[in-house]
Amino acid sequence: MLFSRSGYYFFVLLILAVVGFWNSYFSIFFNDFDIYPQLNDVESYVHWHVVTMLLWLGLLITQSFLIRFNKRSAHRLIGKSSYVLVPFVVVSLVLLAHSQITIHEFGITYGRLYVLFLQLSLLVLFIISYSLAIVYRHIPARHARYMICTALTMIDPAVARLPIDTPSFPFPYQVITFSITDLILIVLIFMERNHKKGREVFPIMLVVFLFFQVMNLTTTRSQIWDDFSLWFARLPLT
Repeated sequence: MLFSRSGYYFFVLLILAVVGFWNSYFSIFFNDFDIYPQLNDVESYVHWHVVTMLLWLGLLITQSFLIRFNKRSAHRLIGKSSYVLVPFVVVSLVLLAHSQITIHEFGITYGRLYVLFLQLSLLVLFIISYSLAIVYRHIPARHARYMICTALTMIDPAVARLPIDTPSFPFPYQVITFSITDLILIVLIFMERNHKKGREVFPIMLVVFLFFQVMNLTTTRSQIWDDFSLWFARLPLT
């Protein structure tokens, strides 16, 4: 399967993220831009995370078009910037997750435990995808597919915040966003079923995504996760 058009899909994902976060972030940010110095610490971590993720999407879009127009030297050169950008992505999300935790008299609320696992599991999926993309950077068929998987970690945050009136569901909304992510992987697997190079990547990552998705929906009420969350919340990070 050729990924010469992947830049367009990444751009659609960028638009989806902007629309999804418009009411909760972008519209407020632009309206309150003049009072930026007075924003609290939690909001500053949000800004940092937004900037790093926008830069990552921008990098994916740029790299895709460089390959599309056969600018491989520029692709390799710009790709090295990810060695700096990815640590910032990781740190920004960890600090954001930590800053959003509130320890009450009896610990942390279940809703916060659930969101924390969601944030950290998506971060782990991002790290796994990116790390494998770097490991296979000299094998384009695998490298490109793993980079696509880094973008798939953004499906849930973007879709979950779309301004759409949806009915109440007897299950977490992530069941829908996870299903969309998995469906994309299944479609990609089907589309390249006859390719010999790199076609094992998406089946592998589908299993990895499913593992963390099931964990997210089942283990956030466990004592192990309670203990880890309290330990994480008490770290002097933010």
